Amino acid sequence: MSKFKVTEVRPSRCKNIAEVFWEDGHVSSFHTIWLRCNCRCSVCCRTIVGQALGERSKLPCQLLVSEATIHDEGAKINFKFAPETDHVTVMTSDWLRSACYCDACISGMLDEREMKFHLPSESQLPVAEYEQLDTDKGMFELIGTVFDRGFVVVENVPREDGSVVKTGKRMAPLIGGVCGEKFDVVDVQSTEHAAYTSSGLPFHADQCIYEAPEGILLLHALRFDDVVEGGNSLLVDMFHVIDILRKQSPDDFRVLSRVPVTFSTIDYNAQLPGHVITRKPIISLDYDDKVVGFNWSPGTEDALRVHEDDVEPFYKAYMRLEKLINDPKNQFKFRLRSGDMLCINNRRMVHSREGFKRNGGVRHMQACYLNIEDLRSKYMVLGRKLNRPVVAPKIGNCSSI
Repeated sequence: MSKFKVTEVRPSRCKNIAEVFWEDGHVSSFHTIWLRCNCRCSVCCRTIVGQALGERSKLPCQLLVSEATIHDEGAKINFKFAPETDHVTVMTSDWLRSACYCDACISGMLDEREMKFHLPSESQLPVAEYEQLDTDKGMFELIGTVFDRGFVVVENVPREDGSVVKTGKRMAPLIGGVCGEKFDVVDVQSTEHAAYTSSGLPFHADQCIYEAPEGILLLHALRFDDVVEGGNSLLVDMFHVIDILRKQSPDDFRVLSRVPVTFSTIDYNAQLPGHVITRKPIISLDYDDKVVGFNWSPGTEDALRVHEDDVEPFYKAYMRLEKLINDPKNQFKFRLRSGDMLCINNRRMVHSREGFKRNGGVRHMQACYLNIEDLRSKYMVLGRKLNRPVVAPKIGNCSSI
């Protein structure tokens, strides 16, 4: 039985648009070329992934409504378009309504996916138990927390070498990169990377040097001795502070969404030699002017090379955003315990670490990256399996849906 029913179809005066009137009072306007290209008949409708049953370039440049008939008590519409004479474009009402592209429907689609922001001062630290991964319900809720809050601390993960990889593979496929499948974050007084020292780190997202930064970061505290002084973890929701910037200083927001920054890791003499470089704005916007991603990694920024008129506006905007990031009221601050595993949406949150003193103890983290698209897919599949349907969450992957 159809959820939505059509009561009337009217061609526009020029006949290049079909106005569809719905039983609930909604009115949609569909261009004829759109209707033809999305025909749901058995010949045109794709039945398997990767299938294309027609070449759109072979269609007439202009199509006009010549006939529109409603069938099955409003559950189906058949269209004929001139100059075509041998094809009937078929639309089911439920599918057509789900694809309506009027401003109100697009706005509703985007709004239901928007991230909800959680103030550190008003929310508890999101925590989960390792044993939750043993059940579909537990896994579903854990992943949901990651996408809702941006991170979660998983407690009581086995303190064994490689546990982070084993745990990660239960959640989603791993992603390699310059760090390999897994990497250890421990104070070895490295001269190649500040992460492998006891110094504090600036807020950053990992791997902004790539076209697309890594999606999910797992950071497992194999050992974090009580005698170690400092070393607290800090997180900031970048989508939240960018939202604040947009409201407080729209001009600065626009500068950071337009002027590109160069990020690079170029070192031919390192233990893992590499040459990775990319140039992109700090704030990523989509077609609907929605914030869909960000790039923030001061430790891998190169010298700014942009048009002269953009230099001073850029640094003014940059400093304003950095102040928001460094404002303690926007920061989640906590100390991991041995056995804790921090799961971070690296496309939403920036993370930092306070400097620490070992005092004869050890602070040893082991980390890996997961594919964020596959993790969201798992979340959606589990939701369907558990009869807990959810809207695909916005995850910071440069897409608003």
